[in-house]
Amino acid sequence: MEVEVKPESGRKTLVTAIRLIAGFGILAFVLSGLPWNDRLQWTDAQGEVVDVPGVIEGDWKIEAIEFLPAKLPVLDANWPERLRSAQTNRQTVAVARGQGPESFDWKPGMPRAFREMDRGGLVQAMALFSAAMVLVVTRWWRLLSVAGCPTSWFNAFRLTFLGMFFNLVVPGLTGGDLVKGVVVAKENPTRRADALVSVVVDRLLGLTVLAALAMVVILFVGGAFTELRAPLLLLLGVAAVAIFLYANKKLRKTLGLSALVDRLPFGEKLRSLDRAGLLYLAHPFEVGVAVVLSLANHVLIVLGVFMLGRAFGVQVVNLTDYLVLTPVANIVSALPVAPGGWGLGEYAYKFLFEMIGASGAMGVAVSVTFRLCQLVFGLIGGAFLLLPGIKAEVREVAA
Repeated sequence: MEVEVKPESGRKTLVTAIRLIAGFGILAFVLSGLPWNDRLQWTDAQGEVVDVPGVIEGDWKIEAIEFLPAKLPVLDANWPERLRSAQTNRQTVAVARGQGPESFDWKPGMPRAFREMDRGGLVQAMALFSAAMVLVVTRWWRLLSVAGCPTSWFNAFRLTFLGMFFNLVVPGLTGGDLVKGVVVAKENPTRRADALVSVVVDRLLGLTVLAALAMVVILFVGGAFTELRAPLLLLLGVAAVAIFLYANKKLRKTLGLSALVDRLPFGEKLRSLDRAGLLYLAHPFEVGVAVVLSLANHVLIVLGVFMLGRAFGVQVVNLTDYLVLTPVANIVSALPVAPGGWGLGEYAYKFLFEMIGASGAMGVAVSVTFRLCQLVFGLIGGAFLLLPGIKAEVREVAA
């Protein structure tokens, strides 16, 4: 008996495979450039930075260490004599961070960085991320009420975490926002469009506030992130123009956008979504509350990532830097290239850490740990699949 394979199913499988390959490819590229063994870096008189593998004895986070150079590669005559002697005699040598004739720095290998991570900092970060999730749920819960789809806070919590499960745990095209939107639309059959639009507004509002937060910090502080000003301004400018066009019915009609929607195959459905979106413009107070909740949510996430950096011993990146790099990296991670943003996020954190002179390896460590913390919330959302009826709803979403 032959089994018919639908073309749509084949295309979905292909796109999912491409996203998985892209994600793993970017992640492999990032990981290939990381230090997997302890390394000592020395800046010579010409300002060139060279390094040698070896073993850091004791706590690598302090300002002076004992370092045992590896046998290979053999240090040449440009290196300080005491380091070459220590390598030859297989002895440790005392080095300290600082400038001058012997300017040293060191980087732990990735296994060591994770092994010696401060667990207290991880717990504090998880507490901050949990508080941020409460604000995310509350924001969408209030937006649903504005849309005429009131529900309990716990149901908004359930669907938000279920969405995270499909965004972060299950690779595929059945994204978390789609799951949230379709399930909440089923729960509000007379206001399906309003329910779906609440998910879109919730996501776009969060991303816009995220970009605005980074932009404000760059404008007032400047520093190494100044070159990010142009792309962020472009993003916010596009968002402002889109909102202006959307809110101005007369202008849309003049530009022919309304007529274009009418000619599309799903014109009637798009018009119903349009009406649902315009509903939020009639409730500026609630939109303002959603903006405040978004800002508070992002600040809590930044503080959580800051605590992760401290847990890894990253001291050169201050809180102001995190107010820029965390939003920018999270925006990059949100691009639908790789499942859960894996690979993209790590590349972004590595790039941004190195932009301000910090260790790119530590940026990757922070990013991976942040993503694993999010994965915990996704796994909690997976527990809701055990509730009666939810699996049937998810199958309907996939269809």
